[in-house]
Amino acid sequence: MIPNFRSTLMGVYTFFLATVAVVGLFVEPTGRLYMWIAGNLWGKVLLAIGGIRLEVKGGEHVDPRQPYVICANHASQMDIPTIFGGLRIPVRFMAKKSLFFIPIFGWSMWLARFIPVDRGSSRKARASIKKAASKVKNGPSVLVFPEGTRSPDGKIQKFKSGAFVLAMQAGVPVLPVAIRGSHEILPRDSVRVKRGTIEFIIGSPISLQDGDADTKDRLLKKTREAISQMFETGIPV
Repeated sequence: MIPNFRSTLMGVYTFFLATVAVVGLFVEPTGRLYMWIAGNLWGKVLLAIGGIRLEVKGGEHVDPRQPYVICANHASQMDIPTIFGGLRIPVRFMAKKSLFFIPIFGWSMWLARFIPVDRGSSRKARASIKKAASKVKNGPSVLVFPEGTRSPDGKIQKFKSGAFVLAMQAGVPVLPVAIRGSHEILPRDSVRVKRGTIEFIIGSPISLQDGDADTKDRLLKKTREAISQMFETGIPV
């Protein structure tokens, strides 16, 4: 399938800003400038270039000083600029290791201290989670797609447990967010972006419970329920 003009323009803009971000990380290595570029110059502007309107709902209960493990449903490549454009707190991603080898784009992820996940073995995956936990304790927040990959039909798939093990090891709350409309704009098997609206719904943080033997399972269940409800209704919970 051949990309349409909208997709091509968005790709060129992403490549340009990734180059700017790489240079910026040498000038300002803390990542603050990178996050400002990602949120204001990439996420929001990229969606506008694609003719995509972003509606952000909720977020009143989010403490900007508190790091979170942020969990979101995942159905489209448009989810990442949506998250950068919709969140008002610094965030890093856990992403598959192969993405970090993409010229310019992947290099910016390395320099910005995003966390690569090696899915080649369970031992390496656990090591990635342990590394992420040591970072998220003191911020910034880390975003994980618990489904592990993009949904083929836009519906919420089964959640994996890694994000919730991470929250337990770091001792931080889980922040559920739901993304509506991204699958219709750019499905998993397409490279042609359509115009439309994406809703980004931010729920209330889910805190850990002391002494709960099933904390991981409880966190997974409550997070999936919250994301599913927001995905169905479009209302923060």
